[in-house]
Amino acid sequence: PIDTTRYYPVDRIEARTHFNLDADKVYLLFGAAKLTDERKGAAYLKEACRILKEKHPELDDRIELLLMGKAQEDILGYFPYPTRSFGYLSSESELVKAYSAATLFVIPSLEDNLPNSIMESMACGTPCVGFRNGGIPEMIDHLHNGYVAQYKSSEDFANGIHWILTEPEYDELSAQACRKVLGNYSES
Repeated sequence: PIDTTRYYPVDRIEARTHFNLDADKVYLLFGAAKLTDERKGAAYLKEACRILKEKHPELDDRIELLLMGKAQEDILGYFPYPTRSFGYLSSESELVKAYSAATLFVIPSLEDNLPNSIMESMACGTPCVGFRNGGIPEMIDHLHNGYVAQYKSSEDFANGIHWILTEPEYDELSAQACRKVLGNYSES
């Protein structure tokens, strides 16, 4: 469980202002202790971004990638979208602001049991896209509070990102993400 008195939605504009982010951009947040660990799926995210860029060029000027975790400088040029690194965020208040600033959290992990990052992100009202493996499909309710992509399918991962970015009921997705955590993963 997580402490939902510490992980909760913060005003998106306030969170973006804190990190000097643009209020009108779309931010995909990707985090891992070590971003280049093959099991974390950065290569699949890179390919999904390439597919998204190719299929939906109308989003090019709006999308940016935000990274949390240990990364070498060369990862900033790895993705086809502008990328910023927050580095390792150790304080819960900084994590909450990062999750709240993002439009969606992407978790292309190839093996993960029950990722705390999904719980934390959803508790902050940020929908997630992840692969169908481990506990991820139990956490993300497909097309209800996020998107569960076919395992190792960058194409479907790109579809999931696009679906969330263009979902007219985004606020409801966000609310459902919070409800899922409060009902299933809070300490109570």
